Amino acid sequence: MDLLTVEDLSCPVCCEIFKSPVVLSCSHSVCKECLKQFWKTKETQECPDCGRRSSKPDPPANLALQNLCEMFLKERKERRSSGSEEICSLHSEKHKLFCLEDKQPACAECFTSQKHVDHTVRPISEAVPSFKEELNTALKALQKKLKHSENIKGELEKTLQHIGVRKQNPEFQLISSVNNEQRSVLYEQTHLSTFKHNQRHGGDDESQ
Repeated sequence: MDLLTVEDLSCPVCCEIFKSPVVLSCSHSVCKECLKQFWKTKETQECPDCGRRSSKPDPPANLALQNLCEMFLKERKERRSSGSEEICSLHSEKHKLFCLEDKQPACAECFTSQKHVDHTVRPISEAVPSFKEELNTALKALQKKLKHSENIKGELEKTLQHIGVRKQNPEFQLISSVNNEQRSVLYEQTHLSTFKHNQRHGGDDESQ
C-alpha cells in the first residue's frame, strides 16, 4: 500500500476512494454509481477520465481495485483508532499545513490533491494562532447564546408551574423549542471546543 497514493484509489468523478469500481474498455475505473449518474448527463457512454466511448453498456467490476481500496480503508481506520490525529489519514504524513478554505489541517500531499485545488494553504505554525482567536470569538458568542436560552427556559418554566399549564398548550411547545435550541448550541460549542483542542495540540507539535 505504500506505493499507492490516495489519488490512485480515487474515482475521477467523486474524487473519493472507489466504491464498487467498474473498469471501462479504456482501462480506466469509476465508481459504479458515479458512472451511472455521469452517463445520464451525456449523449454517449464515454469515460469520465479520457472521454473515450465505452464499448460495454454494463462494465465489469474491477475486483482487484476493490480489494486494494478495502485494504486502504482498513489501514486508515486502524490509524484513526490508534489516536494518531496529527498524521494525515489519507497519506500517512504529518500535518504541516492548514487549509484556510476548509479550515482543516493538511499534509504536503493533500495540498497537491484535487480536493484542495485553488485553496489557500498556510503553515500550521502560522495559521493556528489567528484561527485560535477566531475560535475563541465563536465560542464566546455560543456561550452567550446558551446563557440567554437558559434564562428564557427558566422564566418559562416558572410561569408554567405557576399557571399549571398542560403539555399540549403552546407554552409547553415553546419550552420544547428552547430545549432544542440549547441542544443545538451545546453541539456547536462542543464541536468548536474539540476543534480548538486539536488545533492547539497540532500547533504545539509543529513548534517542537
